[in-house]
Amino acid sequence: MSSQLFSVIDELLRSPDAVAERVRRREDLRPLVTAALLALGLGAGTFGAVLASSRGGVQLGYSAVKLPLAVLVTLCLCVPAFAAIARSLGRNIDLGGMVGLSLSAAARASLVLLAFAPAVWFLLDRGVGYHASVLISAICYGFAGLSALRVMAAGLGRDGRGIGILLCCAAVLLPTGAQSAWMLRPFIGRPAQAHVPFLRHKEGSFADAVYQSAFSSVGRYRSSPSRFCDEEICE
Repeated sequence: MSSQLFSVIDELLRSPDAVAERVRRREDLRPLVTAALLALGLGAGTFGAVLASSRGGVQLGYSAVKLPLAVLVTLCLCVPAFAAIARSLGRNIDLGGMVGLSLSAAARASLVLLAFAPAVWFLLDRGVGYHASVLISAICYGFAGLSALRVMAAGLGRDGRGIGILLCCAAVLLPTGAQSAWMLRPFIGRPAQAHVPFLRHKEGSFADAVYQSAFSSVGRYRSSPSRFCDEEICE
């Protein structure tokens, strides 16, 4: 059984087309789903712990749990919509197949994050600051997301219809994933925080934060004390 799991994980990394073919043939997807969950937990969990290494302590455990959880929550919310979009636009893929395909894409992205983990750990150990850490993690997420797209594109087709389905799925995934991660933050941990919370207070939404940051980036600070300047947030 373990050799089969490692074989599927190797397939996730080396041959997205073979993974997509498994889904299209509608063969037994249990080995694929099991291997994908294992890869997701290992890859995203390790990367989450590495992000928290500059803070240390319980933040390591928190981030190792929350990053895979953020991915799984996002998939639970998005996969039914993915299946409905694909079926409505003419792709013959059922909910079970979309679960296998989406989990495989997330697992491949997590394995890419695992590959980035040693380099990110080295940079954090060399004293990279909080804001640089956020930027580095965002770049890693971007590359991981591109690797996931390879699996989704192979499963949905690379013709015009498949690209259209992929774009519609991305329009669902991006805001949902961003909000899920926002609700489960922090992953790195601000240096000014005296205590490490498992979750921060709600403080609006991800869209609110983007709006706020857009003004702050040009020197127009619109924060209110109740939402943005309590002692757990402000540095």
